[in-house]
Amino acid sequence: MTGAAPAADSFQDSCTAIARRHDRERYLACLYAPPSRRRALLALLAANHEIAKTAEVVSEPGIGQIRLQWWRETIVGIAAGRPRVHEVAVPLAAAVTGHGLRLERLQAIIDTREADLDGEPPATIDDLERYAAATAGELHAAIAEILGADPIAAIAAGTAWGLLGLMRAVPVLVAAGRTPLPESLLQENIISHQKIRDMGGSIHLGNVVRPVVQRARQRLAEARDSAGFRASAFRPLRLLADRAGDHADRLAGVGFEPFALPSTPSSGLVWRYAGRWLGYRLGL
Repeated sequence: MTGAAPAADSFQDSCTAIARRHDRERYLACLYAPPSRRRALLALLAANHEIAKTAEVVSEPGIGQIRLQWWRETIVGIAAGRPRVHEVAVPLAAAVTGHGLRLERLQAIIDTREADLDGEPPATIDDLERYAAATAGELHAAIAEILGADPIAAIAAGTAWGLLGLMRAVPVLVAAGRTPLPESLLQENIISHQKIRDMGGSIHLGNVVRPVVQRARQRLAEARDSAGFRASAFRPLRLLADRAGDHADRLAGVGFEPFALPSTPSSGLVWRYAGRWLGYRLGL
C-alpha cells in the first residue's frame, strides 16, 4: 500500500463529487467532521452510493449480481492490501488503512442490497427495519468508527434514516418497479405496489407509512438516549439524526402521504446545519 497515497489523492475529487451530487445531506454533515477524517468519510459515502445504485443502473437482476460481486471482490482486494485502480476503491483503501474503516460493514451492505434485485417487498415492518439497519444503519456505524464515535447510537439513528428515506422515496421507487412497503401493511389496507404504480398519489398511504415513521422515531429516541449521542465526535451524525427528525415531521405534516411531500432546497439545509452545529457547541 506504500504507493496508494498519490493515487488516493488523484481520485479524491471523484469521491467528493459523487457524495456531493448523490448524497447531499450526508455530504454536508461530513463537512463538519475534523479535516483529517473528511477524505475517508467522503470515500465511504461514494462507495455506498456506487453499491446502493445497483438496482437503478442494471437492466436485469443477473447483471446486478455481477456488479455486486465486483464490489465484493474489490473489498477482498482492499483487505489484502491490493486495491483495484478505481476512483472509489483507492480512496476507500486509504480510509481502511488510515482510519480503521471496517470492511465488514460494507460487506453487509452489499449482501443486503441483493434484496433490491429480487423485486420482493419486505414481508413485515420488522423485515423492513432489518433492511434499513443493514444498509443505512451499517453505513452510519462506519461513519461513527471513522469519527471515533459511538457506533451503537449510529446504527439506531442510521436505521431511522433508512426507514424515513424509503418512505420519502416511495413515489420514485414504486415508479421504478421497486417494492419498498411492507406487504403485511399493504394487505391490511387492501393496497398493492401495482395499485400504487397505477394510481399514484390518488392512493392514500397514510396507514401504511405512519407505522414505519413511528418505528423510525423509536430508533431516533434510542439513539438520543445513548451515552455517546452528545459526544463531540458524534456531532456530524447528530446533524443527520436531527435531520431525520425533520423528515419524520414533514411526513407527519402531509398525513404520511409521500406523494404530497414538497421539495426542499439544499440551500436552506446548509443554514439549518450551521445553526444546529452552533447549538451543539453551546451545549444545547
